[in-house]
Amino acid sequence: MNRAGGEFCRTPRPFTSGVLPPQQCTLMIYFVSVLLKDIFELGKKYPWERPRACPRCGHYRLWGHGYAQRYFRGFSSCIYLKCYRCPACNCVLTVRPDSHFSRIRTNRELIRDHIARRQTMGHWPRSDLLRSNLRYWWNNLARRTLAFLDNRWSMGLLAAFDQLPDPVSRLR
Repeated sequence: MNRAGGEFCRTPRPFTSGVLPPQQCTLMIYFVSVLLKDIFELGKKYPWERPRACPRCGHYRLWGHGYAQRYFRGFSSCIYLKCYRCPACNCVLTVRPDSHFSRIRTNRELIRDHIARRQTMGHWPRSDLLRSNLRYWWNNLARRTLAFLDNRWSMGLLAAFDQLPDPVSRLR
């Protein structure tokens, strides 16, 4: 949110002069190998490693752009993830642990374990995860398998989970 109450880079400002508007901002997720427990304990004092270059335009310098509050399964409050902004293309990078998919609070291994049990036993195992979440991941995995691996894929959904880069997120 900016001081006026609007969101940054979501809606372009109308331009009235003959000058072209600046290039639109793109929000990107930058996955890093970190432990959520360390980030949770240190909060904003966690020593984040700055990316070497912008993944969009390759610019050598990124500016700190504050923190984003994210919630993860197993933690009682939000975790602050570092954001960076490229001065050349105005791209905003949000750092995220590689143990989690984008937009999903549960870690990859727990999701994979539940899908493996569902595929082998034919029903969901007892768990404190919501059934709606389990069905959401299962259905999205089936949709992504059909969309990206073709309908001739015969190796099962668990092999598709390992093959696809983001197997349980919804199709955009």
